[in-house]
Amino acid sequence: MNFKTIILLILVVIITIFFMQNTAPVEFWFFGTHNFPLSSIIAATLFIGMIIGGILLRPKKRKTEIIQVNEATLPEIESISSPKSSLTTEDRDYIS
Repeated sequence: MNFKTIILLILVVIITIFFMQNTAPVEFWFFGTHNFPLSSIIAATLFIGMIIGGILLRPKKRKTEIIQVNEATLPEIESISSPKSSLTTEDRDYIS
């Protein structure tokens, strides 16, 4: 078994034991007074929190820029992409 699988099984067992021990009905106000099992209130709160967290923490979409290269722009692009272009001959000799 994989390490992640073992950790996941342990968490599922702990969560199951937690919910089985918290089945007592509690009075809950949500546009009126209702009686719900404590475990269902905790599960609903956890589920809503996971949805909100997933929405807020999702990665942002990145826009990629496509550059069309032709012979006129090729020297300009090479000068930008070449890190040695700004080095003096003395610096190039020292590096190599």
